[in-house]
Amino acid sequence: MQMSKNQVLRQRTITAIFFAVGVVLLLFSGKTGAIAFGCFIAGFSCYEYIRMVFHKNKKKLVSSILLVAVTIILLSNYPPDSLTYKIVCFISMLCFIAGIIHLFKPFVQHKLYYWLISIIYFGVPLGLFVSYVYHTEHYYPAFWMAIIIFIWIADSGAYLIGSRMGKRLLFEKISPKKTWEGFLGAGAVSLLTAWVFSAYFKHWHEATSTGNLLFWVIIAATAWFIGTLGDLVESSIKRTFNVKDSGKLLPGHGGVFDRFDSFIYILPFILTLTIFFKF
Repeated sequence: MQMSKNQVLRQRTITAIFFAVGVVLLLFSGKTGAIAFGCFIAGFSCYEYIRMVFHKNKKKLVSSILLVAVTIILLSNYPPDSLTYKIVCFISMLCFIAGIIHLFKPFVQHKLYYWLISIIYFGVPLGLFVSYVYHTEHYYPAFWMAIIIFIWIADSGAYLIGSRMGKRLLFEKISPKKTWEGFLGAGAVSLLTAWVFSAYFKHWHEATSTGNLLFWVIIAATAWFIGTLGDLVESSIKRTFNVKDSGKLLPGHGGVFDRFDSFIYILPFILTLTIFFKF
């Protein structure tokens, strides 16, 4: 039986509240919670990706998740100030840039290289995140919460502005609902949020760049621009396999991959920025 619009809205609202509370609790519970948060995203996103590609192939599903787990464990041995970590960050960015190129000129063969894509897409970025959290002397949950807020604000801004003012489609063949007006509007909202965050964090920790407006502008621009492209990359995968949602874990919102596609995609870029800025 199909739900009414009010029922759908209620379902989405309830899910969003529990989802947001869960994210906040994990991030603010300390390093252990943040690491669990990263592993949760990596594991479930990989699970949903393999299910999209192969439906019910348990062998490929298990092997891919194990490869992601091994990748995370291996990367957790390298602290952010190590040369290996920096090189992996750079390679991860290049791989994700290649994923963006795929939007314009498809070349990725998911059924053939699913195991490698699982490592690159989930194991490496979340492994870098886990390593950063584990090795950093001072873990700042508010920073990572701010990153997620940027993504949510950009996503909400694009939807609200695009639904009311949108006329020119951004990438019709992949996401027919995204518009240039929504995309640019989301950018403006993100930059405004950057100013708010720079003011809020100004006296939070003087030894870091968290009060630096330029720092937050770059973070906001990355979350908005790269995050949007990351969302399009995930949408292209769903369209390739004729799937509406990556999963059903979050009623009314799809799967974990659907909710964290942008977060996954911006991770190597954000982590690289933390290397250049004193953080």
